[in-house]
Amino acid sequence: MKQVFFQEPAQPDQVGTFTIRRALPNRAVNAVGPFLLFDHLPKREISAGELPEADGSFAHPHAGIVTFTYVMEGAMTHFDSLGNNSSVSAGGVQWMKAGNGIVHDEMLATPLRRDGGVLHSFQFWINLPAPNKIEPAQYMPVSSPDLPVAMLAGGRGEVKVLLGQYDGQSSPIPTYADEFIWHVRIEPLATVDIALHAGLPVAGFLPTHGAVVGDAKIDAHTLIGLDAPDGTLEITNPAVEPLDLLLFGGEAITDPIAMRGPFVMNSDSELTEAFRAYRAGKFGRITYPADHAAYKHRITP
Repeated sequence: MKQVFFQEPAQPDQVGTFTIRRALPNRAVNAVGPFLLFDHLPKREISAGELPEADGSFAHPHAGIVTFTYVMEGAMTHFDSLGNNSSVSAGGVQWMKAGNGIVHDEMLATPLRRDGGVLHSFQFWINLPAPNKIEPAQYMPVSSPDLPVAMLAGGRGEVKVLLGQYDGQSSPIPTYADEFIWHVRIEPLATVDIALHAGLPVAGFLPTHGAVVGDAKIDAHTLIGLDAPDGTLEITNPAVEPLDLLLFGGEAITDPIAMRGPFVMNSDSELTEAFRAYRAGKFGRITYPADHAAYKHRITP
C-alpha cells in the first residue's frame, strides 16, 4: 500500500551553537500546505554552565507568519516586544502570530542553562492568509496538560494535538488554513491507523528512529510526503521502544508569496514596507527584567 510519495532527509544547519536539521523547505517541496519551514533541534545533553546566559543578541523580528515551537524535552523561554514573557517545559508549545510585526527572543530556560539537562525541540513557520498578515501580533504559550490527547485503538498509541484537531479533540490555538500538527507516539512493535483530514496536504517527520509507513521503510530524520486516498495512514513501529512521529499539514494558501529572511508578505512592496516599519521601531522593543542578562548588557533589538 503506497502512502509515501517522497522521502527527503533533513539537512544539517547551524543556529548559534546548536546544530539543527532543516526538514522544510527541501529539494522535494518548498512547502506543505501553509507550512514554509520546519527545523528540528535533535536531543542534546547540556552540561551545567556549558552555555552562557542569553544576552538578547538572538532577538529578531518577524512579520506575516506564525512561528510555532514544540518543546519535546527541556524548557524554552520567550520574550517579545508586546511585553510577553513566559517559559514552556516538556510537552508544551509556544505559538506566535507575527501579523504586522513583532520582535521576539526565544532561548533556553535559565534553570536548564544553569543546572544542565536535555533539550529537544521543533520550530515551524506557517504562512498566513493576506488579511491576517496585517493584523496585530499575538502570542500564546500552552503547557502540556492543556493540549488534548486522543488514544488510538487497542492502546497501541496516542495522538497529542498540538495544533488543529484530531478525532474530536482540539488544540486551544487559533488556526487560519485548517493547519494541524500532531505528535503521534506508537508503542513498541505496534501498528496503528491514523485518520487524515480529507484533501489536505500532509507530511510526516521521524525525529528519533525509523518506521514503516504504508509499505515504505523510513529512516529517522526524514521528511515524508503522504497520500492516503482512503483517508487512513498505516504506521508500524519496528522497534522495542516507543516511536515518535510528527504529522502536519493544512490548506495551501494561494496568495502570492514574497519572502525575505523572517518576513513573509504578498509582494516586494509589502516586504519593503515591513522592513521600513521595523527599522523605524514600529515593531516595538523587548523590555527585559532587571535581573536578566540581556538587561544587564543593555541589549535592545
